[in-house]
Amino acid sequence: MNAQATRDNKIQMKPPAPVEYSGLAHCPMCTHTVQAVVLASGKAVRVKPGQKCPRCSGTLDAAYVLRFDRAA
Repeated sequence: MNAQATRDNKIQMKPPAPVEYSGLAHCPMCTHTVQAVVLASGKAVRVKPGQKCPRCSGTLDAAYVLRFDRAA
């Protein structure tokens, strides 16, 4: 068996589906910490796209996730 056949026979796994949590995000426009829906996929944690800041109505797509609540 050559290296090409070994590489082609590997099983490709799909990434896990993102799970929604409630959390806190830092709004880049008004610089406040606001509530947001957070998507967690493995170690990556992101703000769900399309959300608006409740204080300034700015988009939270580029916001940093500060905390997300999930049970242990």
